[in-house]
Amino acid sequence: MSTTKSSVSAAVARDAEFGTLPVLRSERKFGFWDTLLILGGYGIATWCYTQGAFQASLVDFPQLLATAFGANIFVLAIYMLPIVFATKYGMDMWQWLKTIFGAKGIRIMVVAIILVNFPWFGVNAEIFASTMLNLLSTLGVGVEEWMGKPLALLCIVIGAALALGGPNVIKWVNRFMVPALILVGISIVILAFSAVPLQEILDYKPDTSEYSNQFEPYVASVEAGFAFAFSWCCSTAVFPRLVRKESQGYWATVGAYGIIAPFFIVAGGVLAIVTVITVGSADLGLASMIMQLAAPAVAFITLVLIVVANIGTHGTGTYMWSVVIKSAFPRAKYAWIVAILAGYAALIVLWGGILDYFGAMISIAAYLYGPIMGLLFVDYFWVRKRRIDLRSAYELPGHDSYRYNRGYNWVGFLCVITGFLASFAVFDAISYTARIPLFTFTTSSFLGFLTSGALYLALFALVPSVRAYLLRDRADITV
Repeated sequence: MSTTKSSVSAAVARDAEFGTLPVLRSERKFGFWDTLLILGGYGIATWCYTQGAFQASLVDFPQLLATAFGANIFVLAIYMLPIVFATKYGMDMWQWLKTIFGAKGIRIMVVAIILVNFPWFGVNAEIFASTMLNLLSTLGVGVEEWMGKPLALLCIVIGAALALGGPNVIKWVNRFMVPALILVGISIVILAFSAVPLQEILDYKPDTSEYSNQFEPYVASVEAGFAFAFSWCCSTAVFPRLVRKESQGYWATVGAYGIIAPFFIVAGGVLAIVTVITVGSADLGLASMIMQLAAPAVAFITLVLIVVANIGTHGTGTYMWSVVIKSAFPRAKYAWIVAILAGYAALIVLWGGILDYFGAMISIAAYLYGPIMGLLFVDYFWVRKRRIDLRSAYELPGHDSYRYNRGYNWVGFLCVITGFLASFAVFDAISYTARIPLFTFTTSSFLGFLTSGALYLALFALVPSVRAYLLRDRADITV
């Protein structure tokens, strides 16, 4: 009998850890520093350097500082506020989002978000491959262009193996990896600033001749910063649900994505600026830029740590997104979810064009991120007033408050589509230019956030039937 009870307890603990059950406070494993290190390790992925180089192609150095730190801190401090429920209730954000999209509708949104978000991991694998090629070349190993794809696939396979180990494995990987990678970022900043006189960095001006005026590329860089900040949104609650205190979950998340990650964005931007000054182009890629500017020993150590970072990032990200999927598809096997995500990332790598469309990728995804977070913000603070029926959220028998119309909340879908169209109407993510002047005042991502949230709040406040439709859970409030 005791063996059976032990097995059941282990199964329940595993289900909580991997996303299908709420995590009790007594089962929470993480404090502020562990959460900051884990999310910081995820946030300081080498795609930050690519993001920095992209923003540096739009703005000068002072503007890079403003659009990297300012945009991220501003957006994250606002849209992370509802995420305190993750720590309060021990539940992932996607369980709460069933109140907005419905118990079945949430599956549509999860699939849509995965499709637009997981190409980031193709970027991660591509950078891993280019870094490995440079390392092998440094060691005197002959490299061929065809070797890039197998190396990128290797990153995906090792990252998936880490994800299968769960949050404990990821915690220990990040405890050792993150401090080292912060030193790498500092080293890259020192390398960049010592390569050329500071005045040359301050005098740097990007080629923005394709824009109609000087202000538009700055706003485009703000949009890139907003889109990057919003890109964390749909997996943000996975680790905070394992944190002991709400304040720790909130501040660790904002600190990781709003301060640590932008530091690496700026590092990548400065590295790109210096490469333009010294070589004439920043199209070399992260590994090649480091090889171009650093002493051989420094370059080698830096590239080794970048390789480790890419593997850790893929493992952490795969775990987080697997939990997101399991929230919407609770019967799915965790290992199969990890395998499917690895297969999708592999397809991105085999296509091979993701780095050419980096800017488009982040803002096309933000067409969805902004509206979703606008809805969550309004739903959490004004519609449900921070109270939810957990039994309906977890779809227990006899509790169907969030089924709405056959499992779909059409009010939520109307609002997210409206926000998406508003974002699309003002900004062309492919050319990274404004469609209409309104973009320069709102950006695309933040307009989507405001539009969807405002429409949701207006319908709730002004239409009694919508109010009754959305608040059908009040009689069954659990917490």
